[in-house]
Amino acid sequence: MCLPNIADRARATLTAATTTVSVGDRVTLICSVEKSAGWKYEWFRRTSHTSEDTINDGLNGNIRVSQGGIYRCRGFRGEPAVYSDPSDEVTIQITFSVTQKPSWSQIFRGERITLTCEVQGGEGVQWEYEWRTPQSQTFRTKQKDWTITASISGDYSCKSRLTDDSYSATNWSEALRLTVLGKKLFLISRSRGTLTCSVNPSSSGWSYYFYREKNQEVLTVQNTDFHSNREIRVSQGGVYRCRGGRGEPVYYSEFSEPVTIVGEFLCVFFLHYQKPGVLITLIATKTPATTGK
Repeated sequence: MCLPNIADRARATLTAATTTVSVGDRVTLICSVEKSAGWKYEWFRRTSHTSEDTINDGLNGNIRVSQGGIYRCRGFRGEPAVYSDPSDEVTIQITFSVTQKPSWSQIFRGERITLTCEVQGGEGVQWEYEWRTPQSQTFRTKQKDWTITASISGDYSCKSRLTDDSYSATNWSEALRLTVLGKKLFLISRSRGTLTCSVNPSSSGWSYYFYREKNQEVLTVQNTDFHSNREIRVSQGGVYRCRGGRGEPVYYSEFSEPVTIVGEFLCVFFLHYQKPGVLITLIATKTPATTGK
């Protein structure tokens, strides 16, 4: 009996119009066996954590799919059927990503931020989500938003699957890297009777709060001459501090070192403070104060 040369065995080829698809859209897959006719086709799909299943989509050489997964095909013809070698695998991915709100470039320990698993075109589709933390811990949620209290730096990623299709899980998204710094201290400085609250390195979104240490009085526009959000003009002696706040609910920084207005001099204490990502240097100075009581 003569057997066909294995080198002459037909091989299927699988091509895809694109390998990424938004939720609700479809991509066309085409299976073909070159230089011969009469072929029908079988289609297969699996995911990274499920076994391969046959797709019940007739015997056509092209299909349109909306699910992410790993696809391959093969051809067959004749009676009894002669099968081609299967095609190479093609991975179809549903596009999604992790976003952060507020979108501050610097996050400080204790601040609350919301991470969102964004599935492009996923409106109106019911998804379940799985999150992975910097410690490689994972957990599932039915909500795409996840609010955390920042504590450690590292990569956060998510993946999702259709609620009614346990085989539709996506791969892990590209990681969102958070850099979490230590508690931020603020500087208070003086120039010609004006006290300025500042932060170094600079970052956005802060509101500034000034205090006079007598009864820890919070200085407001009613009892203080505010030049701007971060500057006040003082006309009373006393010990002054400031701190910043941002976010909802408000996250407050630690207090700055004090500035004391006594008699005719403004005394600024020396501070050299360093934590990972935060370096604050306040140089001692002694200059005439505008007024003092």
